[in-house]
Amino acid sequence: MLSETEWFTETPDGKFRINSINIYRNLSDEIVTKLDNNLSVSEILNWIKKETVKAFKAKYLYDPQLGAINNAMGRWNELIATSLLSEIVLDINRDIGAYIAVFSLPNSQVQKEGADEVSTRILSLFSKDEFSAGKTLAKITPFKERIFLPSPDYIITVFNNSNLSTFVNSLLEQQTKDPDSLALYNFLKGKLHIEEVKAAVSLKTSNRPDRRYQPLFEAAMIKAMGYVLQQNWKYYMVASELTSADRTIFSKAISPHGVALEQNFKLVDGTYPYTRKADLVPLVKAAVQQ
Repeated sequence: MLSETEWFTETPDGKFRINSINIYRNLSDEIVTKLDNNLSVSEILNWIKKETVKAFKAKYLYDPQLGAINNAMGRWNELIATSLLSEIVLDINRDIGAYIAVFSLPNSQVQKEGADEVSTRILSLFSKDEFSAGKTLAKITPFKERIFLPSPDYIITVFNNSNLSTFVNSLLEQQTKDPDSLALYNFLKGKLHIEEVKAAVSLKTSNRPDRRYQPLFEAAMIKAMGYVLQQNWKYYMVASELTSADRTIFSKAISPHGVALEQNFKLVDGTYPYTRKADLVPLVKAAVQQ
């Protein structure tokens, strides 16, 4: 087990970084117990926050900056959601023999010219053969290096190759215990066919007004690609706190390509409040239904 001394790191400019992953791993046994006891995610996050503030104050004699704590809470929220989504998918796979996977993507970053990897991580999921002439992804091959968007928080897939199921379920089990792992993404990278990707998910503790439109840009790009490629890729919003403005925008927003085509294409397929594991079950079921 990590010690509390690894919870914080002093930066060269004299400030302190909260090592959110170390803290989560250090408290993981207690987090699992609280989840099993059906505590809400907000209750668990507030408990982790209190433990972190207490440890920081004991070490440095003052409270950590609010911005640093809020960033850490956002990361803890993602880790809890990753564990819960992995459990839900495992349950479905075992109950009905499905081949579903849910996983995070690395952050998208601009690749150097001539690099053998696209900047947009979602496109790196597909077999390179899928971009060849005569295949569906060939439609975007001429400009795939010019497609830029942040990585969605999660991708939900239904893969067709039953030979992968044992490996995927094993990695999902690993992901429930180590939600920061990218092992499932790395395993599926370059193996998926276009029709196996079903949905992208944005997860936030809350949607600040100045950041509310960032996930909508992700949605717009994913929906535009889906339209060109004749794929019904879905996009879902998940948040612990949803304002009336959030609900209005996410339920009514039209896809930008819909404006250009004078057709009312929905931008967000569903908005889900997230307080417990049960709240995420309808999302997974909606993502994988035909």
